[in-house]
Amino acid sequence: MLKKLFSRNKPSRERQLDCPSQLLIGDMLSLKYRDALPQELREQSLEVIKVGTYELASGSSKEVVLKDAENRLYFMGIDNDDGKLSLCFAQKIARQQLFTFIDEDHFAQLWSQDWPELIVQNPPSELADWLSPRYQQSSKDQEAYYYDRDCQGEDLAAAEDGEELRIHECEGSDGHHGLSVEVSEDGSTEVFLQVYCAVDVIEQMWPHNRGD
Repeated sequence: MLKKLFSRNKPSRERQLDCPSQLLIGDMLSLKYRDALPQELREQSLEVIKVGTYELASGSSKEVVLKDAENRLYFMGIDNDDGKLSLCFAQKIARQQLFTFIDEDHFAQLWSQDWPELIVQNPPSELADWLSPRYQQSSKDQEAYYYDRDCQGEDLAAAEDGEELRIHECEGSDGHHGLSVEVSEDGSTEVFLQVYCAVDVIEQMWPHNRGD
């Protein structure tokens, strides 16, 4: 009788996902059909293939890398502003592609003393949902560190495994898009097109339950 009672009360080892900040590698999520999302992400199911953390002066934020059924990669930042969560979906593009619709000389001004406005001209159709008509630089040469793991709840003051970055950010004129430029210590540069969304664009999340 006691054996049956303890067995019945034994806590389930199956993970429950109630918040995107709980996502780990192997988990899945599906997105709703929402105008706020780029067309290619609407009603899509995506797998978490990587988890990382950005540390900035303003605090830290989790990022998960998502893969769709066609092996395309997307980045989903999870920001926590005094308990209010929001999402930022991003797609990485090559600088050569960026310069087909944003003037290269204007882009270079991100590193100058000015705070330039970047005008989008003749955007490619495949990026239409990822772009604002224009961008205004909002942060310049911001110091940041990237950790190749989930650092939630961790004091990063003593951490030594972060990759040092310098970040330039631009806000879209529509308030819904952004553009981020990350410069690594070796000088390599990565450009991300961003779309800001509310958490409720997520339809459902499934954990990848690991046996002990």
